[in-house]
Amino acid sequence: MRKLGSVAVAVAMLGLAACGSSGGGDGPMATVITDRPAPITAVPSATSDRTPSSSGQTTTTTTTTTTMPTTNTAAPTSSSAPQANPQDYAGKAPGWYYFSSPSGKFECGIAVLDTSIAGCHGSLPDSAPRVPGIGASRTAVAPNTVQLIAGSAAKFESLGDPKFHRFEGPAAVLPYGEVLTVAGSGSTNGLQCTVDEQTGVTCTDQVGHGFTVSGDDFDLR
Repeated sequence: MRKLGSVAVAVAMLGLAACGSSGGGDGPMATVITDRPAPITAVPSATSDRTPSSSGQTTTTTTTTTTMPTTNTAAPTSSSAPQANPQDYAGKAPGWYYFSSPSGKFECGIAVLDTSIAGCHGSLPDSAPRVPGIGASRTAVAPNTVQLIAGSAAKFESLGDPKFHRFEGPAAVLPYGEVLTVAGSGSTNGLQCTVDEQTGVTCTDQVGHGFTVSGDDFDLR
């Protein structure tokens, strides 16, 4: 029994010696890392001002065209155009009527006497043919008047007396599109005049003679 007890004591001592050599307070300590690494933060991508391309994508645009019906509005004829009151254009001399174009380029008149006449002074076109002057030599000069004598073809003339100018005061303006009609006296032919913004002044008699004149062009008939 004493021998077994000694063996037990010896085993116990060996166990304590082993514990002292591996984990005792006098030996080196193992290093333990307790600080956790900082998490990795993703770097945001830069924002571009350019519009992303649509590579690989095709956009189809369909355009629908609607055709509207076209309405042609014919210019009113003299019979359907607004009629001016002749008394608004009457001069002091009986049978004389004066008007000016809205642009002020032409002064015109209608006279219904023994013979009906109509005519204009103003900015006649450069293409107007030269006519005999009023001097003794009758040298060809630029015209200063276009005149229609009822029943005859209209023509350019050079007159010393501006017969279609209203001397007693300014002539009333004949608005675009209105027609001034003066009836004939006795057996004389009546006349009518109108002003168009594009073509100018037109005066005609009852049998188809007349003129159309503007600062750029003319037509005599």
